Amino acid sequence: MISSKYTGETMNNTHKNTMNTTPKIRSFKQRLLGIALAVMFAFTLAGTFMGMQATTTHAATNETYLASIIRGVFGQYSDQAMRIAQCESTMNPNARNSMAIGGSYASGLFQILYPSTWNGTSQAGKSPFDPQANARAAYELFKNDGFRWTQWQCKA
Repeated sequence: MISSKYTGETMNNTHKNTMNTTPKIRSFKQRLLGIALAVMFAFTLAGTFMGMQATTTHAATNETYLASIIRGVFGQYSDQAMRIAQCESTMNPNARNSMAIGGSYASGLFQILYPSTWNGTSQAGKSPFDPQANARAAYELFKNDGFRWTQWQCKA
């Protein structure tokens, strides 16, 4: 009888101890997890906002800058040139086609073949990824072809 009473009390005490500590452990773990998630969310949200601002500002500034270069170089043909640059490189002065054509790669804002076609322009000493040089070389090719876009896949 003592044995069963003792065993019963032990079981009850063990059960009570388990019940008393489990909520405390869970509560602590839940609070810790909640804090960790809140911190991660805060950093993610802050990074997203900072990233969105930088990208938007950079993209808008970059596109305005590139448009001003094209307008300055192409003058009355600038609307056509803008369409060509948008179609060829999505206005990305760092664009480079990975498929070679005769050992040259379409490069830069207007996707001029580098080095073959590029080296035949007055801009050969500059980088095809320099938007000003690329626009000048494109204008030169455009002008030499009778103000036609024969050098490009995209058409105005």
